[in-house]
Amino acid sequence: MKHFVRTHLVVLVLFSLSVALSAASGYTIEELHSDVTITPEGFYDVQERIVMDFLEPLRGFYRVLPVKYEITDGSRDDVQVRVSKIKASDTLTIYRNDYTVSIRLGQAERTLRGLQNYNISYRYDIGPDPYEAYDEFYFNIVGEDWEVPIENFSFTIQFPAPIDSQNIWFSRGIRGTTSAEGVTWELSSDGMTVSGVTTALQPGEALTIRVQMPDGYYVERTDWQAMYRIGHVVLSLLLIICAWFVWQKYGKDKDLIIVPRHEPPQGMSPLDVGYIIDESLDPRDVTSMIFYWADKGCLTIVEEGKSFSFIKGHDPVTDSKHERQLFNAFFAAGEKGVVREKDLKESFFKAYQKLKSTVDSHYRGERALSNIKSRNKAALVTLFMLVPAIGFALSLSGNYPGIITIILTAIALADAIFLTVTWHLIFRVWHIRKSIGKIFWFIVILVAGLFGWGVLTFAGMLAEQSTVLVVLASTITVTSNIIISLFSVITNQRSEYGRRVLEEVLGLREFIQRVEMDELETMIHENPDFYYHILSFAIVLGLEKKWAKKFDSITIEPPSWYVGPNSMISAIAVSSMLSRCNSALTGTLAAPAGSSSGGHFGGSSFGGGGFSGGGFGGGGGGAW
Repeated sequence: MKHFVRTHLVVLVLFSLSVALSAASGYTIEELHSDVTITPEGFYDVQERIVMDFLEPLRGFYRVLPVKYEITDGSRDDVQVRVSKIKASDTLTIYRNDYTVSIRLGQAERTLRGLQNYNISYRYDIGPDPYEAYDEFYFNIVGEDWEVPIENFSFTIQFPAPIDSQNIWFSRGIRGTTSAEGVTWELSSDGMTVSGVTTALQPGEALTIRVQMPDGYYVERTDWQAMYRIGHVVLSLLLIICAWFVWQKYGKDKDLIIVPRHEPPQGMSPLDVGYIIDESLDPRDVTSMIFYWADKGCLTIVEEGKSFSFIKGHDPVTDSKHERQLFNAFFAAGEKGVVREKDLKESFFKAYQKLKSTVDSHYRGERALSNIKSRNKAALVTLFMLVPAIGFALSLSGNYPGIITIILTAIALADAIFLTVTWHLIFRVWHIRKSIGKIFWFIVILVAGLFGWGVLTFAGMLAEQSTVLVVLASTITVTSNIIISLFSVITNQRSEYGRRVLEEVLGLREFIQRVEMDELETMIHENPDFYYHILSFAIVLGLEKKWAKKFDSITIEPPSWYVGPNSMISAIAVSSMLSRCNSALTGTLAAPAGSSSGGHFGGSSFGGGGFSGGGFGGGGGGAW
């Protein structure tokens, strides 16, 4: 008798609460029908139809599906469900986080009243069946998180092969209930379809089904990711070997023969020398031309306080298009042949930008610094990096390809590009680096590789794979990227012309660094302006201070092209002025200013009928 009274009291309380909740929420759920089709591989294709009555203006329907299940008994790993193929009968918005997928139907700018019909469908994948002794279907057809009562609920579950009615259990009620009271169901004559209805479900009540099938009931899934992992390793290794062969055949440079020489390559200005050193145009390459023109009588440098101005002399005598373009642009910034430092702030930067393309065009064709065939092969080797990147993504997400596959591929490619740029910075002036500098840059590439490995490992966790697999995939990818990106840079072989002029430039650099005092004294005696003739080239090579120091004990004539408050009676004084002027000019080349729910236990891990709310799926929903 006490049990009877207690039971009916609970029912009365739930009924009273449901009436209150419906009134407060402004809507009721008149009907909910769920069709679940289980594929031979164990995917759950779900279609849900819901009829709601909006008692006040509302915008639509929402559905929340749990996707994170933390298994607490240690019998198996935690389960991360994948929800895909989501479709709906109305405007659809999807929100995802670690624990839920929320499906929202309707439009924010539109409100509705009265009876509304909604349909949604989705694929719910809990992964391969983990049990060795049997297979199972353990699913919350209705979850406990609905906001208001469901007045009428019906369901149909289609199985891929016959099941035994003795191994079907239902539970209905608040979480943990094992009773099937209020559930009416039947199994079709072919043993493949379970259908049924329940009495009204109150908020907090779930309807759960558990079916136990013999082991092997589900078809074994193809583990595409395992296949991709093998391909990732094999193809990455093959491409590294291919990159090495391409470098050996097309990209390996001949050893440079450097003979000290006291003059630059014939017909070349400091700008050309700076470009040949690293095949790029730098601010120092441009500003060194000021002192080159000064030495040639093309301009006079005037220093007033902390600022500089430049007075035009005669035009340069040269066949170089880029030198004439730079000279004309420089004095076009001023007026009447006088350019002040402030005049250069914006116009000189624009001229510098245009000059880059002119210089690049000059060093093409017969004056190309790189071998064209090797450059094309280097581009091919660069494309090799697509394979480790795609392999990284597929080895972690190949079983469930989608947006995460694209994201992982993009991140792996970004790492490859980052490493390629780093190698380029290392090797573009490798021929003039000191031993300590080479060691430093190898440490840099090591740090860059470790950084990339960390980024890939962190990103790989998004694929929700085991840490071991993520670390393995990241290690293979970064190793491949480091090696292939190295070959993509060094396969760009110097042309015969490029090698010859580089040897001459490095010969001049060797002379500036190594020339002895007695040899300098002889040259100064023969040509008193020899210091100034070489000065602009020392500037572009970054050796102006070393060049000045060699003249500490040698008397030189003050430069005829300088006017200012300082007496240029020594090379050190000239070098100091050059540093001030060069800093001012370099500054002009800067660009002008211009709803979540926590995870819970899922999966039975034992025989018997399970309990209400203990399966996968479920969740809840409501109106918004």
